[in-house]
Amino acid sequence: MKRPITFGRVVNFARRMPAVLTQPERLYAQEAIKKLWPDANPKDIEQLRYEYHKNDSLFLDVDRLSLTKRRRRAQWEPWLEFQYLLVRMAKPEIYVETGVFDGISSAVILQAMEDNSKGRLVSIDLPATEPIKGATDHMLEGSLPPGVDPGWCVPQRLRTRYDLRLGDARELLPKALKELGTIDIFFHDSLHTYDHMIFEYRCAWPHVKNGGFVVSDDIFANPAMFHFSREVGRKYLNIRNGFGCVRK
Repeated sequence: MKRPITFGRVVNFARRMPAVLTQPERLYAQEAIKKLWPDANPKDIEQLRYEYHKNDSLFLDVDRLSLTKRRRRAQWEPWLEFQYLLVRMAKPEIYVETGVFDGISSAVILQAMEDNSKGRLVSIDLPATEPIKGATDHMLEGSLPPGVDPGWCVPQRLRTRYDLRLGDARELLPKALKELGTIDIFFHDSLHTYDHMIFEYRCAWPHVKNGGFVVSDDIFANPAMFHFSREVGRKYLNIRNGFGCVRK
């Protein structure tokens, strides 16, 4: 049955139009990395991509954990390849993410840090004990399995670089950024409303070092990334139709 066309849906569609109509070309992970590092040897980028895909330990460890609670393997989104390549190329000391949920992206980021032999991941999440509108309600499972914390799919062997902080990002993100001072990469994947997304982008940007990155999932859910990129005078990349990246 079709959903009724309501005034709210019309307003939401109208707000998204500028971002949708002006969206950058869709890029595969390797193409995006090449744009960010135009002088990099394509063979080196391909080798890193190969190292990600051949890592049986990562995929098997996370899948085994997922099977214990979800009774299915993990969802390996295409943009996770970009996350891995970005960390391998940028070699961040400090990476901050909001929105952890099961922790698949956290595991990929931590694996890339382990392969770099450097880096610390600070993750902030409000535990989804029930579906959160605008964040987890559109996912295959909208809430965490009973009895686990966010990031439960991160293998134990990768947790030495992991700093998980539970609570509302509106409270914890400013505190964490003040504590950390300068960061290399910020990743938004929490509440996908316009107000919250642009709040997080604006909050993180002054702390991102020159040459660092703001990355975000679901950039076409609303025009927050479109407006933010214009505010800071930087173009954003569109990886696999909906994962965004802005370089400072």
